Amino acid sequence: MSGRLSRWRAIGAFVVAAVVAVPVSASAAQGPGLVPGVLSGVGGTVTGVLAQLPNVLPGLAHATLLGPAPATQRFSLAVGLQRPDPAGEAAFVAAVENPASPQYRHFLTPQQFADRFGVPAATEQQVERWLRTGGLSVVAVSQSRDLVTATGDAAHVNALFRVTENRYRAGSIDFLANATAPTVPAGLGVKSIVGLNTLQGMRAPHRTAAPAQQTCLALLGCVGLTTPQDLWSVYQQPAAYRGAGQSVGIFGAGRTDDVIADLRDFEKAYGLPQVPVRVVHPAGDTDFTDDSGRLEWNIDTQASSGMAPDLSELVLYFGTDLSDADVLQSLSTWVNDPSGPLQANASFGECETNPTNPVTGLPLFAGALPVGLGLGNNLQPLAEQVLLQARSQGRTLFSSTGDTGSSCPAVILPVIGAGNGILNQAVPLTNYPASSPSATAVGGTVLYTNGAGARSREYAWPFGGGGSTLLISAPDYQRGTPNLAVPCLVDPSGAPTNTGQPCRGVPDVAALAGDALTNGYGIYSAGALTSGGGTSLSSPLWAGMWARVQGAAGTTAGVGFANAAIYPLEKAGGATYARDFFDVSALDVATGAPLGNGLYLPLPGWDYTTGWGTPRVDGLICDIAHKATAAPGCTATG
Repeated sequence: MSGRLSRWRAIGAFVVAAVVAVPVSASAAQGPGLVPGVLSGVGGTVTGVLAQLPNVLPGLAHATLLGPAPATQRFSLAVGLQRPDPAGEAAFVAAVENPASPQYRHFLTPQQFADRFGVPAATEQQVERWLRTGGLSVVAVSQSRDLVTATGDAAHVNALFRVTENRYRAGSIDFLANATAPTVPAGLGVKSIVGLNTLQGMRAPHRTAAPAQQTCLALLGCVGLTTPQDLWSVYQQPAAYRGAGQSVGIFGAGRTDDVIADLRDFEKAYGLPQVPVRVVHPAGDTDFTDDSGRLEWNIDTQASSGMAPDLSELVLYFGTDLSDADVLQSLSTWVNDPSGPLQANASFGECETNPTNPVTGLPLFAGALPVGLGLGNNLQPLAEQVLLQARSQGRTLFSSTGDTGSSCPAVILPVIGAGNGILNQAVPLTNYPASSPSATAVGGTVLYTNGAGARSREYAWPFGGGGSTLLISAPDYQRGTPNLAVPCLVDPSGAPTNTGQPCRGVPDVAALAGDALTNGYGIYSAGALTSGGGTSLSSPLWAGMWARVQGAAGTTAGVGFANAAIYPLEKAGGATYARDFFDVSALDVATGAPLGNGLYLPLPGWDYTTGWGTPRVDGLICDIAHKATAAPGCTATG
């Protein structure tokens, strides 16, 4: 314990220095500011009160101003509204996830959620009138009426929100951004506006390929690519439950036809059935020509379906790009899809929102980090609403923790991208949406089999994302978890509402990530066998394995949010934990050294490198889907 506490003191001193060095702005610390002004677009022009939102890129002063944005430049915006009863939503989610509650697993449909917790129709319609009168076109409204998608040119965006859209350059990157905070009518309940800049967005990590052919060595185990069948055996996935009746959602962007073609090559090569594929695009998106993410989406589809080959459907929620606005629309499309999957995967992320932007004067950096890259986002406040809705509907988002170790990908460098599998950037924040209390964060391991379907070695991947959010309070299901030792500094707005309380730790669970040199997962891309790896692999593997657990439950409602089902079982340790997880905590047998991810080391039980560890799916089926005693081969959990 003393070692962990001394390690935390070092982390805390590092981050506190950042907070002290960078004062939090009043708008960030206190939320939207209220100012008198003139309201346009709400039944005409009247004098009233405006709310000023903190939707401004951090560190714009460090970028080069290139001039105003062209008046005709188009913007696609997601205007998020505060739902009226957040306390009621939280109470419902707590009840539906509590085995002692009469509401346990009585999940809502999207329509039921909208009727019970959605934004009042009159309020949403008023927002629409305001946007349209201001010259914007309303493209779509979410079923729960908490997200309004609109488009418009820079001239109208500037006038409506009282901002100045400019062109900037940071390093070699040109982008558009608003120079001032947007203002909105205070009475409309606008929570955040996403899309006012073209810089912030998710990034999907991918790495170089491992050797394709397996070679088994006495000490190392089998070097090369693991197959779906290898993982069925190592992660103890029973043949009786292969995901029948379940579907998995995949979030991505751009083209899908070649991704589906590559999936068919993968299925043929490994003797798997063809999984039906449905493609869903957010309303208003029309350009799906980008093919730069093909390798990533191949990993996601082939990992998830490879673990659950009898899926009834893969649903590809693909937007135009990975901008915050488009990702938010895709997430909202999933939770409001009446036939949407109970499990979905997001193999991308960006740094969690934090009040210390821009980071300057940190001892590990000379000057400021590149403006807006990673540190902070406008999506998080709105995505939290979307993901809580998913929990109320019994759905789980699996999200990769990233490939930069105990750091979020704050620095984008030439050639190596965000340093995936190469660089731990030493900024002790976590990847979002993995850091959300309403997502299941998946870390990575390096796994070697013995060539006969058994584990030879498995240890924490040194670049697997993990750590404390430092800002987001630990959710109820995570409190009391052994080794969860890092307290919060402040909340995401900069207020000391949670200072000293346990903070959310990630990952929750882990699976194969590989090491980009000797180990990975065999996928097919453009007709050729290649390697998939990183936590971009670990997360969809879990989405597929969770579909097996859900399918074993034998109900259309499923077993609910994965974390709420897993944590209460595993906190006590003992036989249940040993049945459900392989504890990735031992020294690596080849080197004799403990392998962590930078600031954190693997420990017995839950830890900040691999969460609870890697799954024994048959045990999870026994304890979660079958309640231990209801299925042959299961023993009572007590």
